[in-house]
Amino acid sequence: MADVTLTAAMRTNLLSIQQTESMIGVAQNRLATGKKVNSAIDDPRNFFTAASLNYRAGDLSRRLDGIGLAIKTFEAADKGIKAITKIVESMAAIAKEALDSTSPTQRATLGAQFNTLRLQLIDVAEDSGFNGTNLLAGNTLTVQFNEAGTNNLAQVGVDWTQGGTAAVSIVAADVSGDDAVTDWNAATLASGATAINASIALVNTALSTLRTQAAAFGSSLNIVKTREEFTKEMVANLKAGADNLVLADINEESANLLTLQTRQQLGVQALSLANQSQQSVLRLFS
Repeated sequence: MADVTLTAAMRTNLLSIQQTESMIGVAQNRLATGKKVNSAIDDPRNFFTAASLNYRAGDLSRRLDGIGLAIKTFEAADKGIKAITKIVESMAAIAKEALDSTSPTQRATLGAQFNTLRLQLIDVAEDSGFNGTNLLAGNTLTVQFNEAGTNNLAQVGVDWTQGGTAAVSIVAADVSGDDAVTDWNAATLASGATAINASIALVNTALSTLRTQAAAFGSSLNIVKTREEFTKEMVANLKAGADNLVLADINEESANLLTLQTRQQLGVQALSLANQSQQSVLRLFS
C-alpha cells in the first residue's frame, strides 16, 4: 500500500489540531477533577509536597479525636467535682443546723442525713469517669498533641472513691455513740457540739480541697482546649497549603477550554482550506 503524502501546510495544520485536542483533554480533566495536578506525572514536586501536607493533616486530625475525648474526660471530672461540692455544701448546712439544735434526737437524725450525703460523695466520684478514665478515681490521663506523640500532657487524678481518700473523711460523722468526739447525739450537748464542730472542720477542709482540685483540672482543661484550637488551625493550614499546590483555578481553566475549542475550530477550517488548495492543483491535470 502506497504511503499518503501530505503537503507541508496540511501536516502543520494536522499537528496543530492534535496538540490542541491534547490540551483540551487536559483542561477538561482539570475541570472534571478540580485539580491541576492529579498525579506525579503532572507535577512531581507539587504532587508529593501536597501529599506530605495532607498526610500530616490526617495525622493531626486523628490526634484531634484523642484531644476531644480528653476534654470530655476533664469535663466529666469537673461535673463530678461540682456535684460533690453541692453535696458538701448541703452537709455544711446540716452540720450548722445540728450545731444550733439542743435535741440529741434531732442531732442524731441530722447526723444520719449527713452520713447519707457523705456516702454519696464516693458514689459520685466513682461515676465521674468517661471512656474508661476517671480522674476522681486516681486514673492518669495522657493527652498527645502532635503526630509523633512527643508533645503531651499527663494529668494525674485524685482517688476519692471507696478505695481512696474521700473528699470528706469516712469518720466525719460517726453517730454510733461509741466515741464522744464523733458522736453528734452525745447525751452531753457540749460533747455533741465538739463532734459536730469536728465534722464542720472536715467539711471546710473538703471544700478547700475541692476548689483547689477544680482549679488544677480547669488549668489543664484550658491547655487542652487551646491545643485543640491550635491543632484545628494547623490542619486547616496544611490542607490549604496542599490545595494551593494541586487545585485548579476553575475560572481560568474554563476560559482556557473555550479558547482551545475556538483554536480547534480554526485549525479544522485551516486544514479544510489547505485541502481545497491541494484539490485545485489536481484539477490542472484533469
